[in-house]
Amino acid sequence: MSFPRRDLLREIEAKVQQWWEDEDEFAGNPDPSKESYLVTFPYPYMNGRLHLGHGFTLTKADFTAGYQRLKGKNVLFPFGFHCTGMPIQGAATKLKRELDKYGCPPVVNADEEKVEPEKKEQKVEAVPGKFKGKKGKLKKKTGATKLQYDILKMVGVPEEEIPKFVEPTTWLNYFPPYGETDLKKFGLHADWRRSFITTSENPYYDSFIRWQFLKLKEMGNKIDFGKRPTIYSPIDKQACADHDRSSGEGVNPQEYTLIKIKVLEHCEEMKPELDNKTVFLVAATLRPETMYGQTNCFVLPSGEYGAYEMKNGD
Repeated sequence: MSFPRRDLLREIEAKVQQWWEDEDEFAGNPDPSKESYLVTFPYPYMNGRLHLGHGFTLTKADFTAGYQRLKGKNVLFPFGFHCTGMPIQGAATKLKRELDKYGCPPVVNADEEKVEPEKKEQKVEAVPGKFKGKKGKLKKKTGATKLQYDILKMVGVPEEEIPKFVEPTTWLNYFPPYGETDLKKFGLHADWRRSFITTSENPYYDSFIRWQFLKLKEMGNKIDFGKRPTIYSPIDKQACADHDRSSGEGVNPQEYTLIKIKVLEHCEEMKPELDNKTVFLVAATLRPETMYGQTNCFVLPSGEYGAYEMKNGD
């Protein structure tokens, strides 16, 4: 089947895009005679290829850059690729575990291959500290696929290349060039001389981010260290932010109110150690306002409980 009109348009498109590249048409060079205009776009994350959603969102920045250029302004539109955070490291670690366990390519038996049925979303009002079920971005992109090996196949990585992705730096070197190629075909008004990736693999950008944080800290009250509840990954042994998780996206730390119930009389087994101490049973609740009507407290005989000494000796 022939599509001459479409083919002609694509031929014209390719010629124009090549001319743009040969002439550095979108290069943003200093020009004091023109008004400057900066366009930026949230860096897309590089754990895969760009998709239509990126293209749709980019149209707003792209149209703005082109419009301001037509008005005679000196437009600068640099483009960055986001590689910082745990998703890439987590995916590389997951792939390594799969290859160590199942071989390459992975051979999974029927029982292990079964994917858990998707849990029904929990519709909860947006109250701080309460879970609100939400299908994560990864699940939307990959559906029921659970092996990282299969996910990389789905995005077009040749099977002989997949074992290299156990190294996080492979992701940094593989996907950003594809992103640039795809966006050039998209006709993005970006100055590709100024394209960059994040992370310490790019020492220039890394030093810029370090400078920002150190400068804010030097200013006194702009940035400080503190403590807050967070999700912790026992595998990676560090905090695991919402988009850093391959599952459980949208799950936040659950905030409970602890009710201290004073023990009036110790049992015989505990008297030697606790007779001179104030002891409390601590119950957790999501509804502290109902505690005014509490009449008793039950202890689960088969439950596991911990004993903790506070700084004040309780």
